[in-house]
Amino acid sequence: MPKRPQQTSRKHFYKNLTSDLSREDLLFLGAGLILAVLVRVSLFDFQSGDYVSHMTHWYDFIESHGGLASMGYNFSNYTPPYLYLLALAVHLPVEKLHAIKILSIIFDFPLAVFVALLVRLKYENRIAWMTAFFLTLFAPTVIFNGALWGQTDALYTSLLLASIYFLLRKKYFVSLIFLSLAFSFKLQTVFLLPVFFVLAWRRKIPLRLFLLIPAVYVLMILPAWAVGRSLVELLTIYLHQGEVNYQALSLNAPNFYQWLPDNYAQFGRFALYFALSLVFLFCLLCIKSEAEFTDDIIVKLSLASLILVPFFLPSMHDRYFFPADVFAIVYAFYFPRYFFVPVAVTFASLFSYFPFLFGKTVFELSKLAVTLGVVLLIVTFDLVTNLYTSLRSGATSFMRES
Repeated sequence: MPKRPQQTSRKHFYKNLTSDLSREDLLFLGAGLILAVLVRVSLFDFQSGDYVSHMTHWYDFIESHGGLASMGYNFSNYTPPYLYLLALAVHLPVEKLHAIKILSIIFDFPLAVFVALLVRLKYENRIAWMTAFFLTLFAPTVIFNGALWGQTDALYTSLLLASIYFLLRKKYFVSLIFLSLAFSFKLQTVFLLPVFFVLAWRRKIPLRLFLLIPAVYVLMILPAWAVGRSLVELLTIYLHQGEVNYQALSLNAPNFYQWLPDNYAQFGRFALYFALSLVFLFCLLCIKSEAEFTDDIIVKLSLASLILVPFFLPSMHDRYFFPADVFAIVYAFYFPRYFFVPVAVTFASLFSYFPFLFGKTVFELSKLAVTLGVVLLIVTFDLVTNLYTSLRSGATSFMRES
């Protein structure tokens, strides 16, 4: 694929994605979108354990307590922004299960758009970003997460991808706005924080912009507070999520803790400190490098962070590699020699869904963890050898000599 010249890419930043598409391209795009919708609708009748135990009750509570007025009650461990959207979904003229899933799959499409936009920054060829768009829409974990499971990981992940997109465009204020919005929906936004921390330390991002994260969160919870919910409850939702639900080293996540006994009382504190130590070392390696932080390095840094953090943090769910699943597609387009990375990450992620969704283990989680661990080593080694060119030269010399 030919690379997009830098001056040309700047000229196209503000153009609509479909501005250079032919009529034939638009027909293919339309047909693909119809198929993407049909694939999702075919899965709408499946009821997951999360739907039965949580979502259906949240929907009923909102419906019976006056829609948005229900936001004054503490009936869910999710932050208010998602519940606002669920309150709107209550008014859809479809049955409850389908309304919840429509809310989920809507965000698959902006997710695919931001993947395409990121690829479009790299390549002039429209076939490249159209392919990236459809690879995202038809990725197994993207389809299963929303249409089958009824989860909304595509929502906050699309915001994370938007934050990376504007980061590469050096629109730091807009990038932090999207990151802050993602945080107001999901705590899992922290998987990407090392990238922003490193760039802030390197004085690429003004520190004052990080005030947007708490500011946007407070703005997003104000409607719930205005209708009567306790401000203390709203400010501590993420603290209570960990205390109530996640007292296990791993909740079907194919990560490092599949290789330890699931004894949270014994290993929980160790796991947290171990993860923080590794993230610290990861950031330190990036900060101490004298390399210029190009778009390519930021893309490598982003994927490494999205895998590293959930791979070593305790109490991770099976779905928590979803941002890595999607961003790995971007990574493969930027670095085609690593075409296998999204395949491996999606493979590990997808089959980790099966025990919870279907009560079926196709591949042991410990083996799936090996797959992700190997990918993490490859991606991190590639990043580090780019940050420290002497290491790359040494590795090349070693390979030649052997």
